Amino acid sequence: MPEQDTPSPLSLKERLALVYQRLDQMPPPTTAQEAFDRLNTVLEEVEDEYSGVPKNPNPGLKFDGRMYPPREDFTEYTADGRILAVTKGNTIEALPDGTLTISSRKTGQPVYQRKGAGQSLTLDNEAGLEIQNPTIAKAFEAVRQAQQGMVPPGTRAHGRSQAPAPRRNLDTPHRSKDRGPEL
Repeated sequence: MPEQDTPSPLSLKERLALVYQRLDQMPPPTTAQEAFDRLNTVLEEVEDEYSGVPKNPNPGLKFDGRMYPPREDFTEYTADGRILAVTKGNTIEALPDGTLTISSRKTGQPVYQRKGAGQSLTLDNEAGLEIQNPTIAKAFEAVRQAQQGMVPPGTRAHGRSQAPAPRRNLDTPHRSKDRGPEL
């Protein structure tokens, strides 16, 4: 009896393209939750099929070769019906009408966008949007600034000055190495 062929792992770029392709083949979502759930489901299906890395039920922040849906602690449901999420490289915004936008945190440019089919609402992108989670707020503000050309592409606006960090004196023990005498 011949063994069933398992597909060989695809690169991260190829897997992302497959996620976006599968999302485009589905009917347009009608709500933010539907758009967000579809993204997460399709992402997990593609990773199960093509990453070659078993799913970790409790993934940490370190990349293990597999993409995971946004963590709950990096996802926010806003009062106006949006779902905002931050991943290592992207921000995700699902609007109440099902429109889904995934933007690069590095450049601020959308890497995927799909219009929803739900009832269109007029949303003011700036006024009235209160993001409670500071990590999410910073990431979305950095993307907004990059989109408006306020920050050069490839740099992140995190409230840090552009001055280089002071050099550490190499003669002074580094905290992580200075743990006291070995017993």
